[in-house]
Amino acid sequence: MHDDIISKTFQGRNGRAFLFSHAMNIVVGRKEDRHLLTGLHTVADIFCADCHELLGWKYERAYEASQKYKEGKFILEKAKIAKENW
Repeated sequence: MHDDIISKTFQGRNGRAFLFSHAMNIVVGRKEDRHLLTGLHTVADIFCADCHELLGWKYERAYEASQKYKEGKFILEKAKIAKENW
């Protein structure tokens, strides 16, 4: 999982968040357009597959060219993920 971290400088709903290229053991919710700090995106909330807690979101679509690199990537809030052997 450590190798999947693209950036540690993102902002989640409740503080610091990480941008990941992959995520495991999650359930992806329904897509919706959301205005974020970097503009309009289509995102889907992601939940723990075991306890169903909201962990962050998946970028489905970025409307601005400079944000396209986020498409298909995952935001996981730092406070919601376990830190093991980092």
